[in-house]
Amino acid sequence: MKRRTALKNVLFSAAGMLILPAWGNSWNSDSFKQTSSIFTQNQAQILDILVDALIPSSEIIGAKDLGTSAFINKMLADCYEKNVQEGFKSGLEGAEKLTKETFTKSLADCDKLQRNELLIKLSTSADTQQKDFFTLLKQLTVLAYTTSEYVLTKHYNYVMAPGHYYGCVNV
Repeated sequence: MKRRTALKNVLFSAAGMLILPAWGNSWNSDSFKQTSSIFTQNQAQILDILVDALIPSSEIIGAKDLGTSAFINKMLADCYEKNVQEGFKSGLEGAEKLTKETFTKSLADCDKLQRNELLIKLSTSADTQQKDFFTLLKQLTVLAYTTSEYVLTKHYNYVMAPGHYYGCVNV
């Protein structure tokens, strides 16, 4: 009985080792060619603005320029249930509504300081839906940014298979 379990575990491990290199490659914006978006045009624009406010461009590329919105769209569409998707969409619209109430203008018309103030209001909100939306937005943005090909290769010096083999080296 134990031999069968051990053999099964070895076979599953071997199959996982064969599949892992193809699955585990870092993503870039080309790997997320969007066939369809779960967001409307207005919601996608709000998402781009919020993502850019969370990790803005400076000396290094920001979250918006890396295409993290495409990653967030793909994650929400493939990995989250409909109620979470709808809650995220309503959170985007709620952020726009809060911006209009606070600054009497659209989120697209706000400057960086006003966008940062909006993020602070969302993170410290007493409304649990707004706070949950902001938490999910922040988590997905950071996940998308830190697992992007640019960040992994340029800043973390990630190598898919470390310990390169140099054959024919003089001893």
